[in-house]
Amino acid sequence: MNMYIKFLMMTSVMCGGVSVAQAQTNDSPFSFSANAGYEFDSNLTVDSIDSTSNVGDQALIFDASLNYDFVNNDKVSFSAGYDYYQSIHNDLDEFDMIIHGFNADSRYSIDRIDLGLAYLFNTIGLGGDSFLDMHTVRPSVGYLTGANNVYLLGAYEYQKQTFKLASLMSRNASRNSGSIKAIILLGEGRTFTAGYTYSLHDTADDAYRYNGHTVDFSVKLPLDIIDRETIVRMGYRLQSRGYDVASLTIDTVIRSDKRHTLSVSWEVPFGNGFNGKLSNEYIASNSTFEPVDYNENITTINVGWEF
Repeated sequence: MNMYIKFLMMTSVMCGGVSVAQAQTNDSPFSFSANAGYEFDSNLTVDSIDSTSNVGDQALIFDASLNYDFVNNDKVSFSAGYDYYQSIHNDLDEFDMIIHGFNADSRYSIDRIDLGLAYLFNTIGLGGDSFLDMHTVRPSVGYLTGANNVYLLGAYEYQKQTFKLASLMSRNASRNSGSIKAIILLGEGRTFTAGYTYSLHDTADDAYRYNGHTVDFSVKLPLDIIDRETIVRMGYRLQSRGYDVASLTIDTVIRSDKRHTLSVSWEVPFGNGFNGKLSNEYIASNSTFEPVDYNENITTINVGWEF
């Protein structure tokens, strides 16, 4: 169950100060979206604590986002928002999750350069208990090339993670990350994105400290079907982690992780702001630490509305 990671990634994308994504469909400073659906996860996991169930389950899921633009023009923008996510599992309610997220995002543009600053706070509940609080600060610099077909984005991110259970406080962490991303505009709504992120994850207990590398590739392809402009998205992510010391559980082996993630989704508009989405994500996690050496497949179908 990696949904809370996907949720945080979603809010991260929305808080980026990227001028190529500033287009508005109406003049209202408010934007709102909500989605409800069904998810089947073949192997419920909680990555932040290296927990793998080796059991699948189905869940009802719901998420909503509310955002307000205090100012938004070609020169400057500032917005604030709230995000909510909940999953309710059929059998394994210890994996039920609730996330409340708050964000603030600002942008200042100088010719083709965007200077951005975002702050996010997420509080996560797991199995009915308070689980994890996360504070994130992300300054960024974006540049639109002269041909207007490539947007380059560099960012630094500081994240503070605080676990709420005493048994997990040794995992309390501060993470420093640097990233670079290129968004290639192919015309007619098509895009190709490639990115790289380096992370230094420092924890209270040395056993959980690591250096991480992430490489991302994704493509967005509008596809006309039955007089509707549907959207197909495909992505691949490679993540690797090298740990400083041997794990407390396997103290004779230095832990090393490598994870491959393949994702595909198909979004269909219904009209009046409604849409349907079918997505699938496959994860192959390879590690010298047995609890996180696993495969996982997540299939989701939902219906959404946005304003």
